[in-house]
Amino acid sequence: MVFQMIEVDVEEAYLLLHPRPVVLVVSLREDGSPNVMACSWITPVSEEPPYIALAMWRENYSYQLIMRNKEFTVNIPGYEHVNQVWMAGTRSGRKVDKAKILGFKFIKSSKLKTPYIDGCLAYLGCRLDKTVDIGEISLMIAEIVEAKARKDLLVRGKWNLKKAKVLQHLGGKVFTYSEKTLWPSK
Repeated sequence: MVFQMIEVDVEEAYLLLHPRPVVLVVSLREDGSPNVMACSWITPVSEEPPYIALAMWRENYSYQLIMRNKEFTVNIPGYEHVNQVWMAGTRSGRKVDKAKILGFKFIKSSKLKTPYIDGCLAYLGCRLDKTVDIGEISLMIAEIVEAKARKDLLVRGKWNLKKAKVLQHLGGKVFTYSEKTLWPSK
Protein backbone atom coordinates (compact mmCIF):
# COMPACT_ATOMS: atom_id res chain seq x y z
CA MET A 1 0.00 0.00 0.00
CA VAL A 2 1.34 3.42 -0.97
CA PHE A 3 0.32 6.43 1.10
CA GLN A 4 0.39 9.97 -0.14
CA MET A 5 2.70 12.09 2.01
CA ILE A 6 2.32 15.84 2.56
CA GLU A 7 4.87 18.44 3.55
CA VAL A 8 4.72 19.56 7.18
CA ASP A 9 6.09 22.93 8.24
CA VAL A 10 9.30 22.08 10.15
CA GLU A 11 8.41 24.70 12.77
CA GLU A 12 5.32 22.63 13.58
CA ALA A 13 6.90 19.19 13.11
CA TYR A 14 7.07 18.74 16.89
CA LEU A 15 3.28 18.24 16.82
CA LEU A 16 3.88 14.94 15.02
CA LEU A 17 5.35 13.72 18.32
CA HIS A 18 2.02 14.30 20.08
CA PRO A 19 -0.06 13.22 21.91
CA ARG A 20 2.26 13.42 24.87
CA PRO A 21 1.49 13.06 28.56
CA VAL A 22 0.85 16.43 30.09
CA VAL A 23 2.09 17.12 33.61
CA LEU A 24 1.69 19.85 36.17
CA VAL A 25 5.04 21.15 37.38
CA VAL A 26 5.07 22.68 40.85
CA SER A 27 7.82 25.05 41.95
CA LEU A 28 8.13 27.33 44.96
CA ARG A 29 7.42 31.05 44.68
CA GLU A 30 9.52 33.64 46.49
CA ASP A 31 7.15 33.55 49.50
CA GLY A 32 7.33 29.73 49.70
CA SER A 33 3.87 29.14 48.23
CA PRO A 34 3.44 26.73 45.29
CA ASN A 35 3.39 27.82 41.66
CA VAL A 36 1.86 25.52 39.02
CA MET A 37 2.50 25.26 35.28
CA ALA A 38 1.43 22.78 32.62
CA CYS A 39 4.09 21.02 30.55
CA SER A 40 4.09 18.28 27.93
CA TRP A 41 7.70 18.55 26.77
CA ILE A 42 9.01 16.09 29.35
CA THR A 43 10.73 12.72 28.98
CA PRO A 44 12.78 10.16 30.90
CA VAL A 45 16.45 10.33 29.93
CA SER A 46 18.14 7.81 32.25
CA GLU A 47 17.11 4.77 34.28
CA GLU A 48 20.29 4.42 36.35
CA PRO A 49 20.30 6.91 37.91
CA PRO A 50 16.67 7.92 37.32
CA TYR A 51 16.61 11.25 35.45
CA ILE A 52 14.04 13.20 33.48
CA ALA A 53 14.36 16.21 31.21
CA LEU A 54 11.84 18.91 30.54
CA ALA A 55 12.07 21.70 28.03
CA MET A 56 11.15 25.10 29.40
CA TRP A 57 11.23 28.62 27.98
CA ARG A 58 13.88 30.60 29.86
CA GLU A 59 11.53 33.59 30.25
CA ASN A 60 8.99 31.39 32.02
CA TYR A 61 8.32 32.25 35.67
CA SER A 62 8.54 28.56 36.64
CA TYR A 63 11.96 28.32 34.99
CA GLN A 64 13.21 31.17 37.16
CA LEU A 65 11.75 29.61 40.32
CA ILE A 66 13.26 26.20 39.58
CA MET A 67 16.65 27.76 38.84
CA ARG A 68 16.51 29.50 42.24
CA ASN A 69 15.27 26.54 44.32
CA LYS A 70 16.90 23.68 42.33
CA GLU A 71 13.85 21.44 42.83
CA PHE A 72 10.31 20.85 41.54
CA THR A 73 7.59 18.24 41.51
CA VAL A 74 5.98 16.61 38.49
CA ASN A 75 2.31 15.80 38.99
CA ILE A 76 0.57 13.48 36.51
CA PRO A 77 -3.08 14.51 36.13
CA GLY A 78 -6.01 12.48 34.90
CA TYR A 79 -8.50 13.53 32.22
CA GLU A 80 -10.72 15.12 34.87
CA HIS A 81 -8.09 17.84 35.33
CA VAL A 82 -8.25 19.09 31.71
CA ASN A 83 -9.69 22.52 32.62
CA GLN A 84 -7.16 23.09 35.38
CA VAL A 85 -4.32 21.97 33.08
CA TRP A 86 -5.48 24.39 30.39
CA MET A 87 -5.64 27.26 32.86
CA ALA A 88 -2.24 26.35 34.32
CA GLY A 89 -0.75 26.45 30.82
CA THR A 90 -2.34 29.71 29.67
CA ARG A 91 -1.85 32.01 32.65
CA SER A 92 1.33 33.46 34.07
CA GLY A 93 2.29 32.78 37.68
CA ARG A 94 3.90 36.24 37.69
CA LYS A 95 0.45 37.79 37.35
CA VAL A 96 -1.81 35.44 39.32
CA ASP A 97 -1.49 32.84 42.07
CA LYS A 98 -2.40 29.86 39.91
CA ALA A 99 -2.41 27.46 42.86
CA LYS A 100 -5.27 29.48 44.37
CA ILE A 101 -7.33 30.05 41.21
CA LEU A 102 -7.02 26.38 40.21
CA GLY A 103 -8.36 25.27 43.58
CA PHE A 104 -5.62 22.72 44.19
CA LYS A 105 -4.81 21.26 47.57
CA PHE A 106 -1.22 20.25 48.18
CA ILE A 107 0.48 17.41 50.03
CA LYS A 108 3.99 17.39 51.47
CA SER A 109 6.87 15.60 49.85
CA SER A 110 8.99 13.58 52.23
CA LYS A 111 12.20 14.56 50.41
CA LEU A 112 11.64 18.08 49.03
CA LYS A 113 10.29 21.44 50.16
CA THR A 114 8.12 21.58 47.02
CA PRO A 115 4.72 19.89 47.50
CA TYR A 116 2.64 17.65 45.26
CA ILE A 117 -0.85 18.38 43.94
CA ASP A 118 -3.38 16.27 45.83
CA GLY A 119 -5.57 14.13 43.58
CA CYS A 120 -3.13 13.49 40.73
CA LEU A 121 -2.48 9.96 39.46
CA ALA A 122 1.24 10.00 40.26
CA TYR A 123 4.04 12.22 41.51
CA LEU A 124 7.76 12.64 40.85
CA GLY A 125 9.96 14.66 43.19
CA CYS A 126 12.92 16.11 41.27
CA ARG A 127 16.20 17.86 42.01
CA LEU A 128 17.68 19.94 39.22
CA ASP A 129 21.09 18.70 38.11
CA LYS A 130 21.89 20.79 35.03
CA THR A 131 20.44 22.77 32.17
CA VAL A 132 21.32 22.82 28.49
CA ASP A 133 20.31 25.86 26.45
CA ILE A 134 18.79 25.03 23.06
CA GLY A 135 17.17 27.79 21.02
CA GLU A 136 14.67 29.67 23.18
CA ILE A 137 14.41 26.92 25.81
CA SER A 138 16.54 25.24 28.42
CA LEU A 139 16.49 21.50 28.76
CA MET A 140 16.20 21.05 32.52
CA ILE A 141 17.75 17.75 33.55
CA ALA A 142 16.73 16.51 36.98
CA GLU A 143 17.17 13.47 39.19
CA ILE A 144 14.00 11.76 40.40
CA VAL A 145 14.41 11.47 44.17
CA GLU A 146 10.88 10.34 45.01
CA ALA A 147 8.08 8.70 43.01
CA LYS A 148 4.54 7.73 44.01
CA ALA A 149 1.57 6.42 42.04
CA ARG A 150 -1.93 5.28 42.84
CA LYS A 151 -1.70 1.51 43.42
CA ASP A 152 -5.17 0.85 41.95
CA LEU A 153 -4.10 2.30 38.59
CA LEU A 154 -1.01 0.13 38.02
CA VAL A 155 -0.56 -3.38 36.66
CA ARG A 156 2.96 -4.75 37.10
CA GLY A 157 4.34 -1.22 37.40
CA LYS A 158 2.62 0.12 34.27
CA TRP A 159 -0.57 2.15 33.84
CA ASN A 160 -3.80 0.16 33.59
CA LEU A 161 -5.26 2.29 30.79
CA LYS A 162 -8.81 1.10 31.43
CA LYS A 163 -8.58 2.78 34.84
CA ALA A 164 -5.81 5.40 34.60
CA LYS A 165 -6.91 7.99 32.10
CA VAL A 166 -3.59 9.84 31.87
CA LEU A 167 -4.20 13.21 30.25
CA GLN A 168 -2.29 13.74 27.00
CA HIS A 169 -1.77 16.93 25.00
CA LEU A 170 -2.50 16.69 21.28
CA GLY A 171 -1.58 20.33 20.56
CA GLY A 172 -3.15 23.73 21.15
CA LYS A 173 -6.41 23.40 23.06
CA VAL A 174 -6.85 19.69 22.24
CA PHE A 175 -6.32 16.89 24.80
CA THR A 176 -6.95 13.15 24.82
CA TYR A 177 -6.29 10.00 26.85
CA SER A 178 -5.58 6.35 26.02
CA GLU A 179 -7.85 3.45 26.90
CA LYS A 180 -6.25 0.46 25.23
CA THR A 181 -3.00 -1.40 25.75
CA LEU A 182 -1.50 -3.31 22.81
CA TRP A 183 0.99 -6.16 23.02
CA PRO A 184 2.97 -7.39 19.99
CA SER A 185 2.13 -10.94 18.91
CA LYS A 186 5.80 -12.01 18.65
